[in-house]
Amino acid sequence: MNLESLDHGDILRILGDLSEESIKVYLWHVSTFNTWISENALSWNDVTRSVVNAYCDKMKKNRNWSINTTITALSALTRFFDGLVEYGVVEDNPSRGAVGDRRVRRSSARIQKRLPVVLFEDEEQRFLEITQVLGLDSPLSFQALRARQIARLLYFTGLREHEAIQLRVADLHLDSDMPVIRVIGKGDREREVPLGPIIQQELLLFLEARETFLRVQKRCTGSQALVFCDAMGGPLSRSGVYYIVSMIFASLGLVKRNKGPHVLRHTFATRQLRAGIPVAVVKTWLGHATLAVTLSVYEHVAEASGKARPV
Repeated sequence: MNLESLDHGDILRILGDLSEESIKVYLWHVSTFNTWISENALSWNDVTRSVVNAYCDKMKKNRNWSINTTITALSALTRFFDGLVEYGVVEDNPSRGAVGDRRVRRSSARIQKRLPVVLFEDEEQRFLEITQVLGLDSPLSFQALRARQIARLLYFTGLREHEAIQLRVADLHLDSDMPVIRVIGKGDREREVPLGPIIQQELLLFLEARETFLRVQKRCTGSQALVFCDAMGGPLSRSGVYYIVSMIFASLGLVKRNKGPHVLRHTFATRQLRAGIPVAVVKTWLGHATLAVTLSVYEHVAEASGKARPV
């Protein structure tokens, strides 16, 4: 990854899964910081905590940034550097603990310590009921089935939405006593995520419905075709998956500060840790680069250990 020629696509990929509103704001802040360090003959590898402090001070003086704007900028940079750490591009995050203003430091600390948004147990049950795909009284249209299935896959595997979008039929290894899916995650790291019996059976039946649908549409089928494709055989968009999940949450009447696919990823990880799965195993399933990344998000539920199959 060439940090000296970052474009918006690179920044969005490093920032990872965010709400539509956060994407715009964080992209602007990271792009603005990228321009600033270039103007000051610095590279991303030159950035230290003092550089981040200097940047925030400069923006407060020259652009009259408020404390809230500064906090948002720090949140964006912290998220971006966390992504760089996960990609293995840098070793630590210089924006953590930055900015000399004590009020900003306290506020920033509060933001960083917020727990991930998850579905509670009763909400999980309602989610599974409203997305049911097996044993229905009447068949679903393929589009409705696809929407439910991708949401359930995120719930049962903890995949990022772009990982689910990129899945190909060849990545699904379902005809086995130990079914897995192979995933290409951040930093082009490949991993295997085991599947429980419920999602294994659902995916087997979904692939049958998918083949029938594409055959009627006279579109590409076969092992290299996308699992979750549109009528043209092309990939779903990330915004499309966000819309699917957010609409499911809306139908459940959920009141959450986040309502996108990453809630299902957080729910998966939290469920595994509370069930006693070792944190090192969950880290592998999630595709985190280091255990520190996993602990930084799920430390509050990461003390249990025991099982080694997802629930």
